[in-house]
Amino acid sequence: MPIDKYGTMSTRVVSTCRFFLVLLGVVAGMVWSVSNAPAQPFGTERTFGGREGWGILTDFANTTLVPGWEGARDVVLADAARRPTTETDLLADFDGTVDDRTGNYAVRNEGVLLAGRPTRFGSGVAGFDGNATLAYFPGGGSLFSPDTQPGSFAIDFWLYPNHITEGAVVLRWRGALLNGGHPVLQDLRLEINDRRLHWMLTNMVVRVGDNRIEAAAPIRLSARRSMIPRIWQHHQLRYDSFTGQLAYLVDGIPEDIRYLSESGREDGTSLAILFGNDTGDGIVLGRGFQGALDELRISRTADAGPQLSRYTGEPGRVISRPIDLGGSGAHLQSLETVAQEPGGTEVRGYYRISNHVVATDPRDALDSDWKRIPPDGVIRGNVRGRFLQLRYDLLADARREESPRIRAVTVRYHSASAPPPPRVVSGRPIAGGVELNWDTVPDGDIQGYRVYFGERPGRYTGTAGLVSPRDAGNNTTMRITGLRPDVPYVFAVESYDRYGQSGSFSREIEIRAGREGEAP
Repeated sequence: MPIDKYGTMSTRVVSTCRFFLVLLGVVAGMVWSVSNAPAQPFGTERTFGGREGWGILTDFANTTLVPGWEGARDVVLADAARRPTTETDLLADFDGTVDDRTGNYAVRNEGVLLAGRPTRFGSGVAGFDGNATLAYFPGGGSLFSPDTQPGSFAIDFWLYPNHITEGAVVLRWRGALLNGGHPVLQDLRLEINDRRLHWMLTNMVVRVGDNRIEAAAPIRLSARRSMIPRIWQHHQLRYDSFTGQLAYLVDGIPEDIRYLSESGREDGTSLAILFGNDTGDGIVLGRGFQGALDELRISRTADAGPQLSRYTGEPGRVISRPIDLGGSGAHLQSLETVAQEPGGTEVRGYYRISNHVVATDPRDALDSDWKRIPPDGVIRGNVRGRFLQLRYDLLADARREESPRIRAVTVRYHSASAPPPPRVVSGRPIAGGVELNWDTVPDGDIQGYRVYFGERPGRYTGTAGLVSPRDAGNNTTMRITGLRPDVPYVFAVESYDRYGQSGSFSREIEIRAGREGEAP
């Protein structure tokens, strides 16, 4: 498919006639006119997507709809944001709400705004202005509920600092160990100092003895690299209770590691992490921080590795329901797809057409094979059928950071006109039945005629033992016997073409069946 490039954004247009394509997010208000194929005459034009909406799409695999140009919705790859699992203790994705998706934590919002950009995953982020905070309050059974020895866990999120604010506390939880009636204050926090992030665990690591708990020395884990304004980075504090390893990772790379043991090494004498009684403040986010936070997650496992790329790399796919083109003789002419392909992304379009819908599942709905939409969108040859299906496969770039977009598709086709009925139909009684005659329909696509009959006007349901309609092939006369003598019957004829289409009935006539042995 032809691609026009502007900077790092490439735009694909599959077209059979001139149309205009607006490049979103590249140059506001810039309109490109592209013509890829000579204009061709067409009968019917139907557009899906864009302002018309994507009501035809019924099967989404690793794809979703996002806001596009002028309120329309575009088809894109679904991002790789994780969903809650049985090991998820807290998940706040900030897509329309600050609530914990697991329901384990209540939330208090003091001035945090949800913003649509800059997002890392999903459709929203939590925005902090230096004064706003979010607080999550643990419920019973959560990782931070009172006197919990959590075992393995991980705390991770994405951070986007607008400014590097010294002393800002990105995350903090405070509690108290009640040891023999003497409270020992606990503090878990992530703060900015010297343009770097530091995790501090005070009285969180303990020695558990006979009827007593003794807090070990405070632990500090520091980033080796300085923070960079207006860049997304993934941060994770991870504790493995089996090895005693406590690690701080940035973008999946270890920045600092400690072993919770008496020797400070992996020697099998692990100390324990213990969450005491919450002081009532909850897990507080963003005190003094200016920027955005996305995808806050607390997991009950140390194996919750970060999803660093926006997309998984798996192809996405959308499939339409069968689109009724109005008749089995409909002639498909072109499929014009408007899409964007930034970076090395790609959209691959397919179609299939048939006269029959054989299944309700859109993946198996038609009894024909998928064919690739040609680069210029022109469907060559005599491609006909009543039902059309579309399929698009979306592929991310090699870095898995960009998705293509499909804005709209326009289907152009000729609807095959239903054949007219015979103009003149006549008949006469014969012994035990009737004989019908009709004139030939002067249409080159006529394949044959069908005769309908019954006992009441307009009701061609046949009669006892005789089925209506009867196919006459390309004959223009038919005898129907086995009718009751002297009973009036009604008859009508329709013609059908080589595509199986039939039109209206001829004028209805009424004839009484003749008696056996009686001359007509």
